[in-house]
Amino acid sequence: MQKLLIIGLDGATWDVILPLVKKNKLPTFKKLMENGVYGDLESTIPPVTGPSWLSFATGKNPGKTGVFDFLNRGEEDLKLRPVSSKYYRNQSIWDYLSNNGYKVGIVAYPTLYPPYAVNGFMISGMGAPIKESITYPEELREEIEKFSGEYEVVVDYHKPKYDDMMLFLEDLNRLTDKQFKIVLYLLETKDWNFFIYVCSATDWIQHIMWKHIDRSHPQYDQKVSPRYAEEFERFFQKIDRFLDQLMNFNVNLLIVSDHGFGPQDQCFNLARWLENKGYMVRKRTTGRLEVKVKTKLLQTLGFVNRLLKLKKLISKTLANKVSKSLLTSFIDLIDFERSVAYCLGHTIPFGGIYINPSIKKNLNKYKTIKIKIMNDLQKLGDEIGKPLKITIYDPEKVYNGNKIHLAPDIIFTINDWRCVILEENFDRPIFEEKPYSNRHTGSHRLNGIFLAYGPDIKKGCKIENAKIYDIAPTILHIFGLPIPNDMDGRVLMEIFEPDSEPAKRQPVYVDPSYYDKKSEEEKLKAKIRDLKLKGKI
Repeated sequence: MQKLLIIGLDGATWDVILPLVKKNKLPTFKKLMENGVYGDLESTIPPVTGPSWLSFATGKNPGKTGVFDFLNRGEEDLKLRPVSSKYYRNQSIWDYLSNNGYKVGIVAYPTLYPPYAVNGFMISGMGAPIKESITYPEELREEIEKFSGEYEVVVDYHKPKYDDMMLFLEDLNRLTDKQFKIVLYLLETKDWNFFIYVCSATDWIQHIMWKHIDRSHPQYDQKVSPRYAEEFERFFQKIDRFLDQLMNFNVNLLIVSDHGFGPQDQCFNLARWLENKGYMVRKRTTGRLEVKVKTKLLQTLGFVNRLLKLKKLISKTLANKVSKSLLTSFIDLIDFERSVAYCLGHTIPFGGIYINPSIKKNLNKYKTIKIKIMNDLQKLGDEIGKPLKITIYDPEKVYNGNKIHLAPDIIFTINDWRCVILEENFDRPIFEEKPYSNRHTGSHRLNGIFLAYGPDIKKGCKIENAKIYDIAPTILHIFGLPIPNDMDGRVLMEIFEPDSEPAKRQPVYVDPSYYDKKSEEEKLKAKIRDLKLKGKI
């Protein structure tokens, strides 16, 4: 049966890879490019891991998935919640393949938590709590940890301890070595037709080390940066050697990234700007006092918990409930009734502005305020006395689907994603020409990488205009399955050898209900198999 192996390199960019290829540092990448198809892969807007990997898996734009960030609004309130596997289930490529009898393996996929049952196996990636159940089947965790040691999900480069760059590299290399070991073990010992592994370490290392690999970065230090740049190269050489091992499986191979990367050396404080402009209003003294009291209670609870070692006396569930009831957030400070517009605390690669829903009842007033805010944003450079490129995205024009209403009313970026946008801090200056922190000196860009290689793939070709939405329909076509017509991408027919099976077939499109029926059939079959195993039929 057909086999397809996909390696996701989170945040990988040709801006890093091509110079290393030219220096003969990455022989496997060079071999894959010369004997495959490669080019840019355009990400989602915004180019953030949460929406982009979901769009990769579903072939749908954020207007259909309802996911615009790691943190997203629900229908019920304004609170932002993290992406979870509920957004993936029953609409991802591995679900379609699994329900059609193909064996699937998903390893370290970001935000895919909790894991759920598939015809194969699943291991959660970034965003999964390490102490919880992170594998399907559950016993798989014990199996992989027998030879790899304790499974690791993330190296949080934001932590101050990683001002020690060698400590960061030590932890990053350990996690990566473990994951590569697990992937090779699963590829060699498990039955699979479709296998995807996402290496998030490529994202983390670029966030923290961009200042050392980019001589034009204001924090580049001639004394220490060349040494760290060599360590950076060594890390990508580790990936190159890993890819060389994967070529031995002699299957169709895709290497992709969810977005690209570039320097980050500017910060814009959206929260403070909205308040200064009179759009967002903070609560009066009583509201601020409530926040302080809740924060103090939470700190006290933590102290008592450590002092009396309450973790052994009360359940983790109860402790979490008490903590959550006391937990405060940025939105506790906002007076929503008196605010015309506000931000809710999205992650820093982009800015998201919401207009008060009460205003939307009057369409003309809503449009007038929206245009005014956008015009004020465009004048930001004049306001602070610096040349700035403000790019504004109107969700109604960028997206399509029945969940556009969950998006911010205005999405924007500054200087082509170079400037991060802060939404949870009233105290920092409006604009700073410095990185977000010493450990965040690189940021996301719109174009990631696409590379295809294998028996069915053309050799030595470049691809143009490939988008992240195109991958899901292309995968279904490779396996000869029909494509749900609510997917936004196209089949990348230009990557296939003319005499290959995928090239000989025309893509077939079906109503999404086709797969709903397949899912129900698979559930029934699974139930019957379970009853047989229990000896009840």
